[in-house]
Order: sequence, then structure tokens, then C-alpha cells
Amino acid sequence: MASIPFTLAALATSAVPGLVVSGVRGHDGEEGFSSAILAGEDAELLVRVPRTQAAEVQQSAELLGLAALTDGPRDRLPFAVPRTLGMTRAGDTRAVVSTAIDGERFAVEDLADDALLLQPIAEAIAAIHELPHTVALQGGLPTRSAQDLRLRATRVIDRAERTRLLPETILRRWQQAVESAELWDFSPTMVHGSLDAEQLRVAEDRVVGVLGWSELSIGDPAADLCWLLGAGPEVLEGVLVRYGAARNAGSSGTLRTRAALYHELEVARWLLHGVEVHDASVVDDAVAMLDRMVGVTGPLGAAMLAQVARPPLGEHEAIALLDEVPHVPDAVDHRSDTAAFEALDEDRMFGVDTDFIEPLPDEDATPAEAGTADAAAADTDAAEAAGSTDLTGVAEPSGAAGLSGAAGLSGADGLSGADGLSGAAGLSDAADVAQVPDAQDTAYTSDASFRAATAADVPESDTPESEQLTEPISDDELPAPRKRIPAFLRLRPEDEAGPTGR
Repeated sequence: MASIPFTLAALATSAVPGLVVSGVRGHDGEEGFSSAILAGEDAELLVRVPRTQAAEVQQSAELLGLAALTDGPRDRLPFAVPRTLGMTRAGDTRAVVSTAIDGERFAVEDLADDALLLQPIAEAIAAIHELPHTVALQGGLPTRSAQDLRLRATRVIDRAERTRLLPETILRRWQQAVESAELWDFSPTMVHGSLDAEQLRVAEDRVVGVLGWSELSIGDPAADLCWLLGAGPEVLEGVLVRYGAARNAGSSGTLRTRAALYHELEVARWLLHGVEVHDASVVDDAVAMLDRMVGVTGPLGAAMLAQVARPPLGEHEAIALLDEVPHVPDAVDHRSDTAAFEALDEDRMFGVDTDFIEPLPDEDATPAEAGTADAAAADTDAAEAAGSTDLTGVAEPSGAAGLSGAAGLSGADGLSGADGLSGAAGLSDAADVAQVPDAQDTAYTSDASFRAATAADVPESDTPESEQLTEPISDDELPAPRKRIPAFLRLRPEDEAGPTGR
């Protein structure tokens, strides 16, 4: 295993062709890695060799995350990010050479609610969360929805419950948090995933570098904020205020609650780690931490109570929430070129094919004529659909079989002989067939209009009134209308007899 600084320097020259190393020194890096700082021609470099399988898996994920941070996303970040320069085999594992990030470390417990470092920390976290999702999508990084993260937290709670070492009070509090639908109604963002004070490098109250990109993904922004609770709820609140201003994120109530939940679930993960590796000291340490959380509401309980009893949103918070809604211009056409050409072809087809064109009414026609024409067309279509008989196919009666104008059958003669109806019976040689218009030549809007037009064209009958079946009645022979007398004006029976003896 490569553990000596000079051996690491030799591996670095093999990983980066043309590298000139002028000096080397040991580096107290992450646990599970052997590392050294090399003095190159232009800058210092870092070479690391994993010593465990878990460290090798972590290094592989970090290489993937750094590869996804191309020049475009890096320009968006207000701090330096390591660059991978090369790698080579080192026994059964590999040695990776990257740029070294200058800066000092700090402990989260040293932060105060009025520290100058809160502002750059908030801006650094906000910059990571503002990275476009294409960084993860194009880089092959994990993409998790809000429900995926909710299920992930639920599985951790279920596994901790099966150890039978989880206090009932803590279990109910965690279950209440994961069962809250409002708490998990958020939009995932790009997240660092493993951010804490160990991954930040600062200089002169500024964040100059961020390390440890093995958990870069699309996830819950609260995961990058939960570590601040190690300095106290006041520090988290101070960073949240500055974070919201940097991202214009509006209300941060649910963000605060999920950050508190993730902070407490770290204890559950510590307990599960001790159970898996059968380390009694780790298990006892986790159980002691859980016992201390029983009698205290803690950040999660306080955050959930504040979430339930929070006042309505103010004017500025409501405006900030509205500003988060993306605006889509109405004039923007999101169709592709192919869809646009297809739509153009459809417009041309509808314009050429006469089946899609309605006939325009005659501009010189009156509204009544236009309405009559429309009704005639409707009647014609209905007649064709019902299979009506064409009137032109019916033979017209001739000679003595003609219809008289207004005369029906004669009351005296009736039907005569086998030749049909006699002229005295209402069939007259002189009274020919009424010239009824052909159905194809004239259209009538209703039966009443048809009868009116037919009666106007039929000539008056020459049959004497004495030969008609019924005699006309004059107006004088009609009975007078009966007038209805109001009840209060009617005479009583005794009054109709007249006065008696008075």
C-alpha cells in the first residue's frame, strides 16, 4: 500500500505525464485515505490513495461528481472546486491527482448567530442549489424527487425501529414528520449532499473552496443545511434568512423542519452503523444521544410546532412566492420545426378541400331569403335521409279525372262507373290539375307555407254552390259569443221573480 509521501509523489508523476514535483509533504486528509501535498511548477497538487473499500467507492463517486462540474457550472460558483488531473494504478486500488484547495478549516461549534461567516456560507449553499439540473442529468448523477427523499427517510426510521433501541417518543416524532404531506411538498434542487464544516475552506471570512463532491445530485436543499444545527438553532435561522435572500426563496418553514429531521436522523444512521459492524461502543453512544433527545423537544419538535402555529404569509412573503413561479411568455412558440410544418400542411388542406368550407350567403340576399334558403337546404337533406318520393315521378291526372278547384266529391252522384269520378262529382273537365310547384323547384320551410302556396295557385271552383257537399255559412248565421257575467252581478233566484208584495 502506498503510504509514504515520496511513494505518493512517484505515483503522481505516473498519473500526470510531464508533472515536475519540487517538493512533497504529508497531508492530514480524510479518514480512509493516504494523501500528500505536492509542490508543482504552478500550484500545489493533492494525491490520494484509498485504504478501504468504502473509501474507494467514495472516491469513485467523487470523480463522477467533479466530472459533471464542467467549466460552465464552475463559473457559477463563488468558490474553488478541485479539478482531477489524472489517475494511475496503486496496487489493488488507484491513486488520483487533483488540484489542492487553499484555505483554513473551522469547527461548526465556533459559529455564532452574528458571525461574519454566515453570509458567505449562505451564499455558497445558495450558489450550489442554483446550479441547473442539467449538471446531474448530463453527468449521470442521481436524481431524486421529493417523494423519493420522503421514502428514503421513512426507510431509515423503519430500520432504526427494528433495532428495538429507538425510544417511543422519538419514533412518534419522526413518523409524524414523514407523514406530513405539506412538509414534503417542495422542488428538489442540485445539492452537495455531504456538506459540513469539514468540506469548507475559508479565508478572511470568505468561503474559498468546497471539497467532497461524492454526493452531488438532485435532492433536498435541506440536506445541505442540517449540519448548521450543530452550532444551534439560532445559527441555522441566521443562515436561512440570508439563504432566502440570496435565492429569493420566500418562506423557509418546511425547509427548517426537514433540516431538523435530517439532523436527528444522523443519530439513527450512527445507531444502524454500530449495529451493522457489531460495535458496542458505537451503539451505546447512539443510544445515549437518543435518550438525551427524549426529554427535550429539540430542533425538530420546535420546528414542527412553529410550522403548525405559524401566522399567515405576509405581503412580502406572498410576493416572493409568486416570484418563484416561472413565467412563460405567451408569444413563445414551443413547437418544433416539424410540428410547425405539419400545422402548415393542415391549414393548406383545410383551405383547399371544399368539405371543410361552409358556403357563404349571398350578399344581395335579404336576411329572410337567407333564412329561407337555409331552411330549404335542411328540409331537402331531411327528405333525402328519410327516402321521400320525388313528386316528378307521379303521373298527373288528365281529362275528366282532373281535380276541381275547391269542389270535393258531389253529394248526389258520388263515384260513377268504372271510369273513375264523374265531372258532376267534383271532377271537372274544365278544372284541370292545380299547378303544384315541383319539390325540386321550390322549397317550403313548413307545411303551413306549402298549403298557403298551393291554395294561392289553385283557381277558384266553377261548381255551383248547390252541388257542393256543404253550404257556406255567413257571418250572420254564426252564434253570438256568450258573455260571462261576473258572479256578483248575477241575479239570485228570488230576485229573478221580481218584487213580491212590496
